[in-house]
Amino acid sequence: MSIKMSSDKKLLVIREWGEIHLGDVNKCENIDRIYLNKDAWENLEKFADSDNKEDRFLKFKNSKVLKVQNFVGVITTPDGTQIEILPKISEDADAEKSRETLTKMLKVVHNLPFIKSTEADLQIKNQPLSEVLIGWFLDCVDGIVKQGVRQDYSRIQAQEKFLKGQLQTHKQLNEPLHKQHLFSIEYDVFSPDRAENRLIHSALMQVLKWSNDNQNQKLVKRFLTFFDEVPLSANYQDDFFKWSNSRALNYYQSVLPWLKLILNQQSPFTLKDNNAGISFLLPMEVLFERYVVKILRKKYSLKVQISSKFLSEMPRAFTLKPDIAIVENDKLKYILDTKWKLIDENQVYKNGNPDKKKGISQSDVYQLFAYGKKYGVSKVFLIYPQWRKFSQPFGFKFDKTLQLGVVPFPIDDDKITDFSLEKVL
Repeated sequence: MSIKMSSDKKLLVIREWGEIHLGDVNKCENIDRIYLNKDAWENLEKFADSDNKEDRFLKFKNSKVLKVQNFVGVITTPDGTQIEILPKISEDADAEKSRETLTKMLKVVHNLPFIKSTEADLQIKNQPLSEVLIGWFLDCVDGIVKQGVRQDYSRIQAQEKFLKGQLQTHKQLNEPLHKQHLFSIEYDVFSPDRAENRLIHSALMQVLKWSNDNQNQKLVKRFLTFFDEVPLSANYQDDFFKWSNSRALNYYQSVLPWLKLILNQQSPFTLKDNNAGISFLLPMEVLFERYVVKILRKKYSLKVQISSKFLSEMPRAFTLKPDIAIVENDKLKYILDTKWKLIDENQVYKNGNPDKKKGISQSDVYQLFAYGKKYGVSKVFLIYPQWRKFSQPFGFKFDKTLQLGVVPFPIDDDKITDFSLEKVL
């Protein structure tokens, strides 16, 4: 599938585990197969060739086919080719449904503001993910502009012909003769030049380069007029450190997660050596785990990535580090591991006999068994995404003291707050 963009470029859309073939021109055969011209192909090929495991969002299937791994996001190559990678949420889900699910998960995980209208929800289906994200960021900036760009007093030290503010006597007495006609002064100015505004200005300039959508570009240019007296941030890290959480700046707080994403302070994965446009990728395993954690925190007391137990006690080795632990009355109650994989509760072998394991990895079951025994809980859970072929939980009984629950977790259900582990086993 390809989406027509306002600049007469086409966005190519593919999903996890899809194939990218070397071709004569850029085209999309379906959501699982696209073709790239030689220039775009060669740019991606180097990532599949990389020794850095973090770059392995692509692997070679053969010399002319790259296979996407379980990453999602947007890639823009130096020649301007833009590829959107969507999650595989079912065997037959189209790009619109996949994009809608991904954006919902991103909003939850990154505390991003929810879209305000049905009309905006419809726009998600017809816009590239990159433009949807840029649009949400601009909604936050719009809220700030409407309430007023925050200004503050800042101390200025200067040499000027006229006396104002406070004369710096020590400096004045030590000035050379050719500068004694100038006053060494210090004074306060009321200015929008503050860390928060510098970061917003920098982010607006960045998305202006990225966006191909006429409406987004128009909004960016309008908002830039409100920050024309604000310099760009010279040091993102320093300005994020200076960010104020005062009550007077409450209306600024919603834009902070966006700034961190846009300015690459919090993006889970960003392509290196690529300045052509927006590029961000993140592993679906990580996104799904963080999504589950965010939802469960509303109902349970959680600990994440605990690591106090070892498989071997003498010597202490092989750390046991489950994704999630649920705590009740200061004691561990459940251990959970999340797996981004589509399993089939009615899976059968080739001979037609039912698969009692239902596609679950044996190594995952061993892992949960070890977690349960070492951490001393009676129930452990494997959490998988819910989809058409996996909607009902099921379980395994290891022995009298330990059970495993296999749970479908809703990823596109607005009533997800009804989810309860107590209903499983």
